[in-house]
This record gives sequence, C-alpha cells and structure tokens, in this order.
Amino acid sequence: MTQRNIIELRDVEKRYGSFVAAESINLDLRQGEFFSLLGPSGCGKTTVLRMIAGFQDPTAGSVTIDSQNMAGVPANNRPTNMVFQSYAIFPHLNVGNNVAYGLRGRVPRAEIDQRVTEALEMVQLGGLQNRGASELSGGQRQRVALARALIMRPKVLLLDEPLSALDKKLREQMQFEMRNLQQSLGITFVMVTHDQYEAMTMSDRIGVMFNGRLKQVDTPATLYARPCDRQVASFIGEMNIIAADLLDETGDTLSIDAAAFGRMQIDRNPNVPSHARRMSIGIRPEQLEIKAERPSDYPTTVQGKVSNVAFYGENIHYHVQVAGVETPIAVSVPNYFHTVDFSRGDTVWLGLLPASVIDLGKATE
Repeated sequence: MTQRNIIELRDVEKRYGSFVAAESINLDLRQGEFFSLLGPSGCGKTTVLRMIAGFQDPTAGSVTIDSQNMAGVPANNRPTNMVFQSYAIFPHLNVGNNVAYGLRGRVPRAEIDQRVTEALEMVQLGGLQNRGASELSGGQRQRVALARALIMRPKVLLLDEPLSALDKKLREQMQFEMRNLQQSLGITFVMVTHDQYEAMTMSDRIGVMFNGRLKQVDTPATLYARPCDRQVASFIGEMNIIAADLLDETGDTLSIDAAAFGRMQIDRNPNVPSHARRMSIGIRPEQLEIKAERPSDYPTTVQGKVSNVAFYGENIHYHVQVAGVETPIAVSVPNYFHTVDFSRGDTVWLGLLPASVIDLGKATE
C-alpha cells in the first residue's frame, strides 16, 4: 500500500427524487489498500460502490480514479472490475469460458488461454478450466467470479458482499484467502459488507456508513478503540453504553460521574467532535472483570446480579444487572478451563480500570 490515492470522491451525492441514498461523501482510497464500506442494510454503501464502478452516476460531486475524472466514463471503460453478490456465473459455460468471457474479442486466443491459466492459479483453481458451472461448490463459484474479474487486470477490484452466500466456516476461510490474494497482487480492493467481523478481519481501513453518510473512516483498531460516537461504537463489536455527566475538562482528561460506576477520570477521545454535560461512555465487555468478591485491585467496582449466561466455547458471556443502569452490562471472559463460574441469579462484583473507558461524546448522538 502506498500513500498515493487511486480513488477520490468529492462531495458525492446520489438522490432519487426526495430520497437521499448518499450525501456529502468525501473519501480518499489509497493504491494497494483493502478498504471496506461497512454499515447496515440500506445505508448507501452499495450505492457508493456502484458510483465508483460507473453503474450509477452521482447526482452531484465527482469521482476520480487514477487521477482521471470519471464523469461520462462508462463502466466498461473504467480501470475497475466488480464481483457481485450473486457471482453471476454463466451456467451454460465451463470454468475456463466463464473466466475468459470479458476478454473474448479483445485479445488473441493464445493470450486468453494463458491469462485464464494465470487467473485460475491465483484463486487456487488451477486445472479446473473444463469443469462445468453446475459442478462447482459455493467457494469455487466465488473463486471463479474473482478470477473473471482479475483476468481483466483492473487497478481497482470492487466487491459487493462477496462472501454473503457462503456458510460460516467457508466464509471465514475465504476471508483470509481474499486478504492474502489482495496483498500478493498489490491492487486496491474495495468491499461492501454489513458484517463487522468480516470488515475488521480483512481491511486496512474501514468507512462506517449510516443513513447515506460516512460517519468515520479509520483502521479497524482505531474504530474499535476510539469510535467517534455511540452509533459507531454499537456497530463495531459489542459495547456497553452508559450515561454519564461531564464534571470537568482538563487537557486530554475528562472528569465524569458515570451512573453506577461513580466518579472517575478518563481519556478524551480525539475522534469525538464535541462534548456536552450529558454524555455517554463505552465499555467493551472484555475490559470488565467479574468476581464473586469485591476485587481489591480495581479502582472502580460495582455490584450486580447475573441475569443471563451464554457459552460461546472460547468465551463466556455474562449479562449483569446493575442498579442505576437500565440495560444489563455485558462481560466477556476467556474460557480457559471449559467451566462456567456463575449462574443466573448470582450476586457478583465487576471491576473496571478507567483507562479502558471510551469517551463517546454527547449522549444525544
């Protein structure tokens, strides 16, 4: 990945009558990065992808790819190719002809054969040129769609929910395969997904969208540790969001009074644009300690009652009802010994380090 921008979106909007699908989109995508647009269904992420691809024209603003303004440039003349959610494999063609389809009539047959072989090797389907489309598994169909896009040698590969049709185990396998493929090729991948774990696993950077707007663009680690508001915090992993009163601001430190957890000092979040007296804080479930007795090594402790227990194999998830907090607090504990320590109805203590509390800004956000 370089610092050179391969795609630039400036004040891009897409409107359908009074409905705004995308608004004020400003985004720079770097050459060689794996970038994901993440958000709930209907947030506008696929609309943005289709405007980059040239399948839709922006109502306002500009799309630039490789230093060229794309206004009036049709999809087939852009240095991009797209892998669709359905893969769009032609059922009457074998693997080789599916992959070669975009090159037919453009390059000599001998070159087509060579490039088909190379593309299939890239996606670990070498030697399957003659296999029928109906004989392919879900993972193989996904690889064929990738090979068909890559054979065109695009500067940018666009992926619209590329793994959504696969089962969980195959999906996780393909996440690593696609990431390794992107890194080995060194071209820019832009993926649309609603799956937060998929985006976090595969991406160099992620743009989180809600209601047609980009809320935050950052690395996975920064999005997880410093979300810009409670909406992003709730979408990236699990987060306990608790109301607090801002008592004082001193440099990069906030003094707060946080419901049942009481008074503490926390770090200011540089991604939060503004604060108000009534604010929100976030606590990741894995940042809380759960004990039968009050933990003496934590400056902030609170007592509660276990309302639910969920066993996830590698982790145990507790929900603890605490006085003064409306929603039960989630606590995640690594399951080292395959045991569950607490049951519903047990009284427990939670320990918290103020350094792990995330400032989420105004409570109304």
